[in-house]
Amino acid sequence: MENSSEVSWEKVYECWKVQAAGGPAVLNAPVSLAELHVPFEEENSIFYGYDWLSREEYFRRKETMQKDMPAFLHDTKATNQGTVYTLQMLLDTKDDEERAAVWIYAFAKDVSCSQNRSLRRYAYQLCDVSMEFLLERFFVWQRSMQKLLPTAFFCENAGPKTRFHSIEAVVELARLNAALLLCEYVPILYSSLPFSMRRADDSVRL
Repeated sequence: MENSSEVSWEKVYECWKVQAAGGPAVLNAPVSLAELHVPFEEENSIFYGYDWLSREEYFRRKETMQKDMPAFLHDTKATNQGTVYTLQMLLDTKDDEERAAVWIYAFAKDVSCSQNRSLRRYAYQLCDVSMEFLLERFFVWQRSMQKLLPTAFFCENAGPKTRFHSIEAVVELARLNAALLLCEYVPILYSSLPFSMRRADDSVRL
């Protein structure tokens, strides 16, 4: 897949599947959501929203909510809109191929501004082919959403002189980044609705 004319979603996803055979098992299942029930009882209003939290922050906020609800409501800050939307898309995926497309696009988009030219080149190609697949299935990210993942673990370490020789290497980075995110962060839903109940307008699928 060296030349852009050879890059297709089918080949990219095949690469993802090959790497999955020996890769982190956490990516072989749907994203697991932790729900924090918020006792919010304001008439005609609900408390509802997604977030990514580090594990340390997750337990801290959970404890604050249980001990001091006013402090929780006051101190809980809005998370980057793009990362929250990525989580919503991941939760709405129906199979591994859709999850792969979301993970790959989000990672590629976040590293497409890298100072590393070879990484940037392959990131643009991955963005194109994964977006083409996603546009048939989802209301995708808005253009104003600049950051799509809580962090790109490998972006800062890939200095300008590091040479990427294949698109497969960047797909592998996307997989490793996704696995690390799911180990280091907790995808959560704050909700004042009964447990496991979702808003009717919650889906981002077409």
